[in-house]
Amino acid sequence: MTAYNRDELDALATKNAAREWHQKGLLSDEKCQAIQEANPSNFYTPNVFVRIGLAIFALILVVAVMGLAAMITEPNSGSALAAFGFVWGIIWIAVLEIWAIRSMHHHGSGIDDVLLYTGVYCIVASWCSQLPDGADALAYCLVAWPFLLAGSIRYCDRLMALATFVCTLLIVLLTVNKIPGAALYLLPFAGMTFSAAVFWAVRKAQRRQQWRHWNGSLAVLELASLLSFYASGNYWVVQQVAQEQFALEQPPMGWFFWGFTMLVPLALIWQGIVRKERLLLDGGLAIVAAAVFTFRIYFHVMPWAWAALIAGAGLFLIAYFSIRYLQKNAGAYTYDADGQKSMLQKVEEQLIQQTISVQTAPNPVKGEPMGGGQFGGGGAGSDF
Repeated sequence: MTAYNRDELDALATKNAAREWHQKGLLSDEKCQAIQEANPSNFYTPNVFVRIGLAIFALILVVAVMGLAAMITEPNSGSALAAFGFVWGIIWIAVLEIWAIRSMHHHGSGIDDVLLYTGVYCIVASWCSQLPDGADALAYCLVAWPFLLAGSIRYCDRLMALATFVCTLLIVLLTVNKIPGAALYLLPFAGMTFSAAVFWAVRKAQRRQQWRHWNGSLAVLELASLLSFYASGNYWVVQQVAQEQFALEQPPMGWFFWGFTMLVPLALIWQGIVRKERLLLDGGLAIVAAAVFTFRIYFHVMPWAWAALIAGAGLFLIAYFSIRYLQKNAGAYTYDADGQKSMLQKVEEQLIQQTISVQTAPNPVKGEPMGGGQFGGGGAGSDF
C-alpha cells in the first residue's frame, strides 16, 4: 500500500523512539547505540534546513524542465495543455517512485515532497481544466479527491492527508448546501458530524498496528477534525456563512452557537485533564483564544489589546494550574513530550536483546546493570 519499504519504516521509527528515550535518560549510550546499529535504515532523511533547501532546488529544476518542454512542444489549446499537464504529472510520479524512493531511498528529503506535490497538482489540474465552464466547486473537489487520497495513503504524506480532509469536508458541506430550504440549518451540524466521525475513525485507526506507518498523517487528521468541529459551531463562522450565503444578519438558534462557542473549549480542557489526553488539552487551550476574540467581535466591552491580554493571561493560568495538577496527582501525565507509543514494543524487544547480550558477555562493562536495571519491572515501558 505504501511506496516505502515497511521494514525500513519500522527500523526508522524504532531508532527515533530510542533517541527520544535516550534524551530522557531512559536509555544508556551503549544501549541506544546498539539499537541504532540493530535497525539499519537506508532512508535519506536530512534535517529540516537541508530539506527546505533541497525542496527549493527541486522545485526550480521541475519548473525549468516543464518550461523547456512547453517551449519545445508549444501546446496551444485547452486539450493540449491538459494532455501536457497529465503527461508531466505521470512523469514526476514515476520519477518519484523509481528514482527518488526505490533507487535513492529518499524519505522526507524535500525532493520527494516536491515530486509528489508537483505530480499530483499536474494531474488534478489537467482533469479540472476539462470541466465545463461554470462548473461549481463541488465538481472540482470530486475530481481532486481520489488523487489526494491516493497520494496521502501511498506516500504517508501529512500535507496530502490534510488536503484530503479539507477536500472531503468541502464535498460534505457543498452537498448539504444544495439541499433546498434546509441548508441553513444543516450546514453547521453537517460539519460537526463529519468532524466527529473523522475524529472517532482516526482514534480507532491509531490502535491498529497495521496503520502504524500512517501515525503522522492520523495525528494531523485528529487535530484537523478537532479544529473543524469547533469551527463548524463557532458563532462567528456560522454568522458569516448565514450572511454570505443566505443574506441573514443573525443565524437561527444563535443561543445554541453562543453556548457552543464558549463551552466547547472548557469541555475540551476538562476532558484533556480527566482523560489524560494531551491533544484535547492543547486543542482546548488553543480555541479558548478563539472564543475570547469571538466574544470581543460582537461585544465591545474592552479594547483589542486588553482582550488579547486577558486571553493570554487566562491561557497562562490554565496551563500553569493544569501542569501543577498533572505533576502532583499520581497516575497523571506531565507536559513532557512523549515518544511514539506505537513503537514501544519493538524498542523493548531490542532492549531485552541487548540486556541478554550484556548478561552473557564474558567481560561486562563496569557499572552496567546486569538485568537491564532501569528497564525491569515498572521501568520505562510502564511510564509510557
